[in-house]
Amino acid sequence: MTIQDIRDKFQERLSELYTKDEIDTIFFSLAETHLRKDKNIIRAGLHESWPELKDAEKHFDFALTNLMTGTPFQYVMGETQFMDHKLFVNPNVLIPRPETEELAEWIIQDYTNPNNEFDGNILDIGTGSGALAIALKAAFPKASVHALDISPEALEVAKNNAMYNHTKINFHEIDILNTFLDDLPYFDIIVSNPPYIPSSEKAEMQEQVSKHEPEIALFVPDEDPTVFYNKINQLALDKLKPKAAVYLEIHQNLMEETKKIFEFSFGKVNAKKDISNNWRMLKVQQPFTCK
Repeated sequence: MTIQDIRDKFQERLSELYTKDEIDTIFFSLAETHLRKDKNIIRAGLHESWPELKDAEKHFDFALTNLMTGTPFQYVMGETQFMDHKLFVNPNVLIPRPETEELAEWIIQDYTNPNNEFDGNILDIGTGSGALAIALKAAFPKASVHALDISPEALEVAKNNAMYNHTKINFHEIDILNTFLDDLPYFDIIVSNPPYIPSSEKAEMQEQVSKHEPEIALFVPDEDPTVFYNKINQLALDKLKPKAAVYLEIHQNLMEETKKIFEFSFGKVNAKKDISNNWRMLKVQQPFTCK
């Protein structure tokens, strides 16, 4: 058996789930891991029968079996990339998306100052894998970053990711819908990618997402799709420092409704489109003096 034989098997078995290029991306990422060789070396030796293939074949078969059931590739690998950071992921956490990277980049751009390194307090609500908290702590090493989630399993993943990426983050197991964060400090930045997909949209989503990623981090009731934004608005009123800001990932079809929640409380709200030209982010600024 050669590497090309295994590659052909992946192309044949996964053709209904992924494009040819996507399958190759998956295959060569797995090959790098299981053969412990650079992707360029693997490509150059596609028709060779390496001794390593004998032991690696069962790993390829196991991965292929899981991929054929619709399990996301990142869960099969157990890891993904968020900006410049390697993150471990499993079905207890959402797989970080490029749109969330754009949200992090917006914050980093706003607060990067070569003459005065940001050293304020940051709160990440619904941290999941810890992606946003880790990216912001890495960008602002002097900042004090707090990250919370309702799921102890998600927090375990986030803690491991923070440790792996050498970022010191204060984690809290908290249900934000039932708290006012009295024990936490006041914040200069609050960021969140909360659940925002109405339950009725589940049937329209890719099965790799709807059947495998954690529902608690994705879906909200159809009758109250902005429930988390209403609560974040309340928390922001209570916990923001003067002239602080809130950055949010939002549902593209609920931009106006979400924006109105914060305009009523804060006045200054900017919406921003993502790279796909969808309304995906809000920036809420605090012009007032907090208690």
